[in-house]
Amino acid sequence: MNIGNILLYISLLSSCLAAVYMFTGRIKTSIQLLRTAAFSATFAVLFLAFAFIFLDFSLFYVWQHSSAELPVFYRLAAILVGQEGTYLIWAWLSLIVVLLYTELHGIHDRTAMITNVYALIVCAFLLVMTITMTPFRSIFAVGGASMPTLGNSISPELIDILMPLHIFTTFIAYAFTIIPAAMSLAYLTKRKNMPDSKNYLRIAWLFLSICIIAGGIWANRLLGWNGFWQWDPIQALSMCTWLLLTAALHAVVRLNVGEYKRLFPLLCIGTFLGSLYMTLLARSDVFGSIHSFPGTPTWWMIVIFIAIVIVFSLILALRRDKTEYTTSSSIHIFKPSNTFYFTILILIMMAFIAFWGPTVYLILGYMGRAIIIPMEFYNILFYPLVVVLSYLTGICMLYGRVKSRTLAYVGIIYFTISIIFAVALPYGTHSVAASYTGSSFEKILGSISVTSYIPAFFFVTGSVIFKMVRDLKVNNKTAFIHLNGINFIHVGFVFIVLGAILSTSFATSHHFSYSLSEKGDYKEDGGIVLRFLDYKVEKIGSDWYQTVDVEILDDKEYKVTPVFLKSRQFGYITRPAVRRGLLSDTRVEFQGALPHQIELETIEINVKKQPFASLMWIGCVLLIAGVLLTLSSDVIRRKGWILSYLKFVMSKPVSDIVPFKTKECKILTLSIPVAVIIGTVIAIFVYEMLGYLYAFYVILGGAVILSVITYLLKFRKP
Repeated sequence: MNIGNILLYISLLSSCLAAVYMFTGRIKTSIQLLRTAAFSATFAVLFLAFAFIFLDFSLFYVWQHSSAELPVFYRLAAILVGQEGTYLIWAWLSLIVVLLYTELHGIHDRTAMITNVYALIVCAFLLVMTITMTPFRSIFAVGGASMPTLGNSISPELIDILMPLHIFTTFIAYAFTIIPAAMSLAYLTKRKNMPDSKNYLRIAWLFLSICIIAGGIWANRLLGWNGFWQWDPIQALSMCTWLLLTAALHAVVRLNVGEYKRLFPLLCIGTFLGSLYMTLLARSDVFGSIHSFPGTPTWWMIVIFIAIVIVFSLILALRRDKTEYTTSSSIHIFKPSNTFYFTILILIMMAFIAFWGPTVYLILGYMGRAIIIPMEFYNILFYPLVVVLSYLTGICMLYGRVKSRTLAYVGIIYFTISIIFAVALPYGTHSVAASYTGSSFEKILGSISVTSYIPAFFFVTGSVIFKMVRDLKVNNKTAFIHLNGINFIHVGFVFIVLGAILSTSFATSHHFSYSLSEKGDYKEDGGIVLRFLDYKVEKIGSDWYQTVDVEILDDKEYKVTPVFLKSRQFGYITRPAVRRGLLSDTRVEFQGALPHQIELETIEINVKKQPFASLMWIGCVLLIAGVLLTLSSDVIRRKGWILSYLKFVMSKPVSDIVPFKTKECKILTLSIPVAVIIGTVIAIFVYEMLGYLYAFYVILGGAVILSVITYLLKFRKP
């Protein structure tokens, strides 16, 4: 058993003991054990990171995904490529988040204690799955194996800065869903003192949004998926979880007035279960995509754990309690209680649609009846709900700022225009899915023109602008930041929807065929002019690269170079060239020339125009900026959070906040970066002279010394 496995077992044992001690009320001991678990997991991650960077092929996982040909950054990022590494990162981040929650908030009542117990149980479960997958398995465990000199590396399509961003933010989001779920279970257990989980939901929502956005950009420009969104099963489930998070963030607003006392906790638990279900589906080995892993021995653990959480949550939620206070039956339809009710209802319906497609795929796949769930299935069912949701967004923005009668008239006018656009245009003209051969109901929905969303977009945008002008009168700085964050989120949502609709429904494809003798020639197709400049074939390592240099004359003149790669290990890979513009994005794809085509001197090039895709990217920026503003406003309002952060890895109760102006804090603030730099330099010299393992010991010893110094400074008398 190597150091990595020992650290994982220490982390698992510490997590279990921390849960037991927390449940029995021995809080200080439990927190110390939680710190031990987090530090052990951190050192395990560092151990694996060092193995990847310095190519320790004695570990099977390192040999499987690392290589001397990879730059150092991508050797490190390769930890996230396989199942073993992702489980380890997930468990580590979860422990860090639980520790952060404990240090920031402290344990002040029984509900907080139970919250920690539930969170620690989840962390222990993730550590068990990590140990089962054995990320530190020795390569000599394989019969007859010897130390390899070369690593297997990773697919060239994964070598992109968006790869670690997409995957790492996914697991940060997963980790942050644990706290609201644990809080909800604790609340359902005690039925009092629902902890404030709003910021943890916001952070999970933020990182899941970044994950989806980064994945969409990556797919559009690298993976040859023919676009940023294809309703892949994992994409569908990530959308399901995102929608549940969105519903929870709306429900928590009404929680303080007595509504959704059962629904809100269940939504929080559902977001955590969504992360587990995504993991299960990705490792089901039923479907083949970039998200698919081979089958895993942990699948039955995930199934049992999901079932236990669902049954336990429903039993707690269905216990008799006081009747919830609700104003959803109020006679005024535009009241927040009603608009929030319908908003949450629609979000849950959309989440169910996104959940149902992959679930049917999984069930039928295991029954041997593999089917393909088409994109049209999701688009048809989502579109009318998105339109109604957008109008509800505009109504929420205007309610209380204009007269209710005026709001009703304006809303009816815009909605009527949407209906006219939906049915007045000729059948099949930019419809949702006119060619879909489903039921009669689906055919009717599929025939709706997507131009019907344009009035909804202007209604919401106008409402938000009107609200922003009114919000300028707010004198409270914190409230002003928060309100504008909300404004940015909602206007970002409609920008994304309109951009996605226009860039897909109005996209045009253009095909060009050249012979090698036609270099410098211009060809035109559908208003797009293409000039073939050069074609090159070169071998880099064991891979063959085909590149085409072309010049496009559209609204502007520009040059692009799409790439087609034939990898010895990973097959054929297409890297389209994507040029982003204000009015449209242009995607140039070269499918490569096979040997017989090269003999015939034939080059095939496809150009796809995606009009107004920039609206989608602007909406993404507004969405991210909005949630950052709402988080920052809350941090400003709770200034103690910044000081509380200094309590991290300290042992006194969290309520005893260390003032930042103390001499000890200044010493730590200045000395820690210097110590890290010196330790890194020493570790590099030790690695060159004695090897990788001794370098790791130096880092480990330095971290221990720094922790001891921090501990001693904490108890130094003034």
